[in-house]
Amino acid sequence: MKILAVHPGPLMYTKIFLRLEPLGLELVAGAARQAGHEVRLIDLQVETQQDYFRMLKDWSPDVVALSCNYLPNVPEIIDLAKMTKASFPKIFIVAGGHSLSFVAREVLEHAQGAIDAIVKGEGEPAIGPLLAAIEHDRLNMDRVPGVVTLDAEGPPPEFVKSLDAVRPARDLLRHRRKYFLGVLDPCASIELTRGCPWDCSFCSAWTFYGRSYRPVSPETVVEDLESVREPGVFLVDDVAFIQAEHGMAIGEAIARRGIKKSYYLETRGDVLLRNKEVFRLWKRLGMEYMFIGVEAIDQEGLIQHRKRISLSKNFEALEFARSLGIKVAINIIADPTWDRDRFETVRQWCLEVPEIVNISVNTPYPG
Repeated sequence: MKILAVHPGPLMYTKIFLRLEPLGLELVAGAARQAGHEVRLIDLQVETQQDYFRMLKDWSPDVVALSCNYLPNVPEIIDLAKMTKASFPKIFIVAGGHSLSFVAREVLEHAQGAIDAIVKGEGEPAIGPLLAAIEHDRLNMDRVPGVVTLDAEGPPPEFVKSLDAVRPARDLLRHRRKYFLGVLDPCASIELTRGCPWDCSFCSAWTFYGRSYRPVSPETVVEDLESVREPGVFLVDDVAFIQAEHGMAIGEAIARRGIKKSYYLETRGDVLLRNKEVFRLWKRLGMEYMFIGVEAIDQEGLIQHRKRISLSKNFEALEFARSLGIKVAINIIADPTWDRDRFETVRQWCLEVPEIVNISVNTPYPG
């Protein structure tokens, strides 16, 4: 069958601070291609809906696969599905993604039949069996793990057993130089590990991945890294270098191959302190930017967020990050219970530290 994979349009910050390549959709597209299907991909962050509908008309796909990792994209996804069904009623429309996994039933109901199925959880293990069911046995489509329709729901989603077995179909992206992360422009995205073993109260990574933590082999990472031409690379791991041996093995392989890139990564304070040599190695390899999830500047806040790290360790981690001579950004979570005095205290602290400080409002998202 012919499959058109679609990433939704830009959110406000994707026009200013970052615009990342749709790595998750590339991985699902790669899995669909491994299953024997013809796949194309369009990213509405950098292309238009006119381009999308022209592709529908000219190529006539059997299936449209919509990606939705962020809740603010849900209205766009539903509207796009409705417009697609109105003009091309025979196309089967499936949607999936991180945020959509937590609101699958609600989205199907709001779509009013425009979305035929939603895949909960990781898309790579589900896409092959789902496409086979669409092609040959739609009555039993709900037997596919993770698949939800208006009428039924399949078994729980499955995880990818080996991340080495699924590779992103990067060649399907038509405008690779339009992706950036701050001054890393252009910038590619690469996955070294998937999942997070912590259970912070504000985060849905552990509810999505079940606190699993799976590495990509160093050999596969380096092969992937050699294939991208962009000078900047975003390491998309939720927490980089939890396992020191894995991070060192990848770094040493990069050094042996002579790969020269600039890197941005995200990690935790305790991981940074525990694995200092790994981060020193990656600084030598080209790490220029680090994002640390500090989340609170008082012990009570850290306990509330289930960070499982002391305030002193967080501050010690900031000192070590500064010593690396890289640009550091941190996140603080603003709680609705804060009063004016609390905001002023945090404001003064933000003005005194050299790091870039992002303040997120504690919001009860699904998941």
